[in-house]
Amino acid sequence: MTHRFIPRLSPEEIARQQLEGLRFTVRQAFKSPQYRKRLEACGVTPDDITSLDDLRRLPTVDVEDLREGYPLPLLCVPEEEVVRIHASSGTTGKRKILAYTANDVNNFTLQMARCYEMAGLTPMDRMQVAVGYGLWTAGAGFQLGSERFGMLTIPVGPGNLEMHLQLLRDMAPPVSAPRLHGPAAGRRSGARRYPRQAQAAQGHLRSEIRSEKMRLAIESKLGLESSYDIAGMTEMYGPGTAIDCDEHNGLHYWADMFIIEILDPETLQPVPEGEVGEMVVTSLRKEAVPLLRYLAPT
Repeated sequence: MTHRFIPRLSPEEIARQQLEGLRFTVRQAFKSPQYRKRLEACGVTPDDITSLDDLRRLPTVDVEDLREGYPLPLLCVPEEEVVRIHASSGTTGKRKILAYTANDVNNFTLQMARCYEMAGLTPMDRMQVAVGYGLWTAGAGFQLGSERFGMLTIPVGPGNLEMHLQLLRDMAPPVSAPRLHGPAAGRRSGARRYPRQAQAAQGHLRSEIRSEKMRLAIESKLGLESSYDIAGMTEMYGPGTAIDCDEHNGLHYWADMFIIEILDPETLQPVPEGEVGEMVVTSLRKEAVPLLRYLAPT
């Protein structure tokens, strides 16, 4: 595989980039009154970060910190530098609104392009987007990542099943069929009404949690060569934070963009390798709303 977007880094290079990113994140967080208060309570300043071990000195934040600062929580840049917002669904209270600088949008786009590369796509493929647009991160992320990757991109969105099926047939390239990206790939489909070339060759499934048995059933019923599970959340730009590979034995995340800890929810100490714990995320590049040991909601 030619690596255009996924860097080939040694463990030493990853550690160096993570330390640089951690120092940047703490400096950036100090610009937010919310974050500064929490850091000062821990006795930490940006100059105190000299090794990755200093990560443990930082406070944790959670969804309540995002709600407390509504509508632009934990903002670390002047408002004039914000070029976009995305938001969670708000099903358990106020929406979590996350601000993005132009560079944040660029990194969001990059992590999606990396996912396409991980899945073995090429610019000769075509991407038919079947997820929602708007405040939700999905549609924008899938589309911008596809365009950056160099694929012809067809932004249909959710629903519109007849349109999806027609475009799968009409827009299919001569070598391989379009990639169907989104939850619709795992739902009832009338694709078999059309010739074989109308079916997606590969599916990227997101938002719908699925078992291994379900993955195999989806691939069989839709005639897919393969399908991949993509993970992400608005706080981490959006989808594209992680993706599985052909081994289908877990997700790969971008260690030059995030540090992910797995902690005991009671003690907030790291659990032994291989054991279950709570995912805690620190961002390494986010400008508008960096994450400092964010306790990801479950």
